[in-house]
Parts: sequence; C-alpha cells; structure tokens
Amino acid sequence: MNGRLDLSGYPPPPVLWLTAVIDTVCMPFQCSQWRDSLGIDERSWLAAKVPPLLEHLPTYPSFQDYLKQQNPSWLASSSSSSFYYHYYHYFGQQQKHLQPSIEDSHGMDDSTPSSLWTSMYKYAFETPSTALGDLTTPTAVLVLLCSVLILRLLKSILLPLFSSYGRWMGRRTHGVEWEAANEDRIAKFGEYVFRLLYHSSISVFGVYYFWDKEWWAATPNATMSLYQGFPNHPVEPGMAWYYLLQAAYNVDAMVSLLLISFVVTIKSPVVRHNSKARGHSSSSQFQLPVQIRWSPTVRGDFREMMIHHVITNLLVVGSSLCRLTRIGSMVFLVHDLSDVPVDLSKLANFLKWKWTTLACFLSMVALWVVTRLYILPFTIYRSILTQSHYVVQDGLPILLYVQYRHFFYLLVGLLIVLHFCWFVMFMQIFGTFLKKNECHDLSEHKQGEKQDSNQDEATTTEGKAENAQEDAPPSVDAALVSPKKRVPDEISEEKKDN
Repeated sequence: MNGRLDLSGYPPPPVLWLTAVIDTVCMPFQCSQWRDSLGIDERSWLAAKVPPLLEHLPTYPSFQDYLKQQNPSWLASSSSSSFYYHYYHYFGQQQKHLQPSIEDSHGMDDSTPSSLWTSMYKYAFETPSTALGDLTTPTAVLVLLCSVLILRLLKSILLPLFSSYGRWMGRRTHGVEWEAANEDRIAKFGEYVFRLLYHSSISVFGVYYFWDKEWWAATPNATMSLYQGFPNHPVEPGMAWYYLLQAAYNVDAMVSLLLISFVVTIKSPVVRHNSKARGHSSSSQFQLPVQIRWSPTVRGDFREMMIHHVITNLLVVGSSLCRLTRIGSMVFLVHDLSDVPVDLSKLANFLKWKWTTLACFLSMVALWVVTRLYILPFTIYRSILTQSHYVVQDGLPILLYVQYRHFFYLLVGLLIVLHFCWFVMFMQIFGTFLKKNECHDLSEHKQGEKQDSNQDEATTTEGKAENAQEDAPPSVDAALVSPKKRVPDEISEEKKDN
C-alpha cells in the first residue's frame, strides 16, 4: 500500500458512530434488522454496518487457556468453577505414578501442586501475548485492581516518611515559623517525592526496554513499524507489565487528585431549628446528606490536570484494547521523561530554594519542549495522522479504521493542546521570576503564591523588628514591632492603669 488511503466511498465517521449506537441499542431487543424495516437503500450511508472489533483482533489466552494448551488431557473436561480443584487433584494423583527425579527445564517437579505457581510465573513473565496484554480482560482487570491497591498501600507508608523529611528540611532551612505556616506544602512534598521516584524508575526502565525497539530507531520510516503487521504484534511480558503499571499509576493519580481537591462532608438530611419566640414550635429543614466543597489543598490547574487524567486513562485502555501498545508505549515514555524535572522543580519550590528551583525549571522547560512539544506532535502524532492507514493492509476492515481512528486523533490532539497550555503557564512563571525575582508555582496557586509570600515577608519583618527593638526610638519601635509582639505589652499596661 502506497500513499494515502482513499476513503471517499465510505460513510463519514459520525454516520458510523450513529449506526453503531443504534445497532448496540437494538441488539437486546432483537431488532437488529432495523435497516430493512426502514427500507434503507443498500447504497445509503446508513446501510453500512461496522463489524465487531474483537472479531478482527487476536484473542489473548487467559491463564486457564494457557494451562489447557500445556495440559490438554486433564483440563479438557474441567469447568472454570472447579478449575483449581481439578488442577490440584490431577497433579496429586499423578504424583503417585511419576518418579520424583523428573523435573522440568526450570528444575522444579512438574507433578507437584507447587508447579501451579511455576505455571503462573511462566504465564505472567515468560509468555508473550497473554490476557495481561489487554486491559479489558478479566485477568488484566484483576491484576490492575491489585496493583492499584498495592500502590495505595505503598503510598500510605511512604508519603508520611517523605513528608517528615520535607518538614525537617523546611525547618532546617527556614525555621519553625515556616513549618507552622506550610503544612499543606509539606504534605504535597511527600506526594512529589513519591512521583519523582516513580517517574525516575519507570523512565530508566522505559529507556532500557525500548532502547533497541524498531519504532524508536533514528530512521525516517521507523514509525512505520507501529502499523505494519497490525494487529498481530506480539505483546511481550515486559510490555504487558509496563502497561499494567502505567495504568495503575494513572488510576491512582486521578484518585489522588480528587482526594486532595474536594472535601466530602456527610450530614443529617434533616436540620431542626429551635425557635426562641414564644408560641412557635421548632421547624425542620431538609438538606443534602452529602456536601462537597473545594479543599484548601486543591491544585491551581485542577481543571487541566483532571482533563489530562481522563484523556490518559481513555488512551491507556483504548490503545490496549485495540492492540496499539507500541504507540501507547511511546506516549508513556515521552511523558515520564519530562515529568522527572517537573517533580524536581516542584520539590525545590516547596522548600523555597530559589536558585535550585530556577535550575530545575529551566531543565524542565527544555525537556518539555523536546519531548512533549516536538517528539509527541511532530513524530508520534504525525505518524498517527499520516501512516495509521497501514493497519488495514493485513486484512483489518476499512470501516473499523474509519470508525475508530478519530478517537485517537482527538485524544492525542487534546493532550498536545494541554501541553501547550502548560508551556504558556511555564512562560508566565518565568516572566514573574524575571520581574519580581520570585518563584510562583502557578500550577499549584492559580493567582500566584500571595499567601506564602506575605507569610515570608511577615516572618522577615518580625525578625528585623526583634533585632531593632532595643536600639530603635520609641516612635519607631511601635511601628516595627509586630502586632503579636505588642499585644501582651498593651495588656500589661492596661492592668497597671487599672
């Protein structure tokens, strides 16, 4: 196939979306022949029927299917409900007739029940293209949920430790007054230490794992390998677990964003008001039992971050379902690499290390431009727009390509728009630094860190006042000393007058 794919004879995507929705709604009501009932002409756009996607994609075997392939004689008649019973029962019976010296290639007796764990290991870490490679299968969903729970457990243990370290660093750098006025900042410090560790680790693994992959080669047509041979690209165990870990982290990140952005209060649905006037009985008023309000720790770019998390999770699931994990892995890697200096700059700014923050900020902007504003739009997104039609050369129905391609066009395009919006914010931060010689994280504080700046100024003024209190004249002393320092003196004077 050379050049662009001629789609002039096919219905536009909105028509295919409409007919797909009608087909889905009519399926349980046994009215799938609605086209014939309405007398729609076969040449009409509405007559086009998109075939089911899963029928044209390779099926990835579950763990039970894997065991059936390895031991077809004993599991052929077993049902899924008695799966593990049959497994243990079979190997328990066979153990009586096999010699103990018979071992598999891994040195483990294949006739013992412990070989179940060996089979699980082989399935999860040595077998390509398993159900773990499709995040919509029950096997992958179960592993994903367990991964999210493990991630939440790790954060519950590590975040307090990281926050306590941030508290110690802040106290050492700025004193006790800074610690008391920056509890929210200290809590976020622990979160960003965890993010830094994650993004650094996953970036190192990504560079190592994808270093020699053909779609990352420095050749003009390297991205053609993203589509040629589709949808039969093997999903190696490393790729499957890379996707699972990334999906778990993104789900946890969206949950964490909601938790730090909203405060949920549960109240009684009935509120009773006691009237103080005589002759009037108490009245009742109904209210919503659940009240949601913004949290003091809400991010300044909550809207952009929430949209980003929704788009990312849709792309993760969609690319896994459609067997586009190669493209998805490229998008993952450019994001993770650029997130490392983002986390570093936020940690430095939380501690108000101005010049360290500036150095991390400049490296962040440079890497952001290279990865998210160059590689993503002009290499990855360009290949999606100009080369993705090659997925139909191995038999994929063109109607499927026409129907689903705009889903990825839109979501990846929105990611790029968000990246440009954040880049504009970065330029505003840099402009504020040049004008005021101050570091304001606009992603955390939309209007700038006015409160924090005032607190720093108050702390500085208070320190200067204490140093100048002994030598200053009385008229100047009253102006320099902070109100908190004057209140006890004024009260003592009033007591003396009384």
